[in-house]
Amino acid sequence: MNELISAPIPAENILSDKFRIHPVLSDSMEPTLRGGRDYVLLAPVSQYVGEGVYAIVDVLGVPDLFRVTPEFGKGLRLFRDNKRYLEHVVSLEQFEEAVVAFMVAEIKVKDERFLREARNG
Repeated sequence: MNELISAPIPAENILSDKFRIHPVLSDSMEPTLRGGRDYVLLAPVSQYVGEGVYAIVDVLGVPDLFRVTPEFGKGLRLFRDNKRYLEHVVSLEQFEEAVVAFMVAEIKVKDERFLREARNG
């Protein structure tokens, strides 16, 4: 192994019930995360764990990414980096009914060749 590259995190620590690698599916978080190209590392959660980016299921059951901050006295503010999308304020109960994960890391793809090879086996 090349000594210039830090020791890897064992795959079984990432690919476990503690984390999920999820593709960014839409343009809702652009320019930060590119839909159809970047990925996120998600930790499954069922409640609010503090400010950050969460995966929340929509009415069709598809998870999408939202930044979430407290909106004091009103609940939680859900918004996206792409300004074309509207923001929402929801109650903690509404949030906990729809939340599925908290974003731990961004995976910004620079060259897709190796990912295509990994996907195809």
